[in-house]
Amino acid sequence: ETSTDLTIIIGAMYAAVLFVGINNCSSVQPIVDVERTVFYRERAAGMYSAAPYALAQ
Repeated sequence: ETSTDLTIIIGAMYAAVLFVGINNCSSVQPIVDVERTVFYRERAAGMYSAAPYALAQ
């Protein structure tokens, strides 16, 4: 294997990990949007602050 082959393999691995990460982010966004609305409502009601909510996630 040459240096070029190694660079191609590393680039393919990087692209695969990047694709999986972007795919996960786009599938989680609708859920986060709903949870954010609930968090704002419960925070306005004085149920808890941001720190306990973040730790519970």
